[in-house]
Amino acid sequence: MTAPRRLALDAAGDVILNAEDAAALLGAPLEDFLRDLRAGHIYSLVERGQGEDAGRIRATLRRRAREIRLVIDAATGEILEQ
Repeated sequence: MTAPRRLALDAAGDVILNAEDAAALLGAPLEDFLRDLRAGHIYSLVERGQGEDAGRIRATLRRRAREIRLVIDAATGEILEQ
């Protein structure tokens, strides 16, 4: 599976990330990702930009020793940086 270039946003502007996309972003097979999710080995942090970063969201996903940070356009869900 290829990693997404855009993420869905809900009505409140929060990022929606399904398991398939999260696994692809972390470079993990879906089955392994789901097993680690159930075991509590998946962590996430979402931060909203302020000041010059207003209009952007930074999302960090961590699975075991692998971490990925995404900068997302808060209006469109487009991944600007990875």
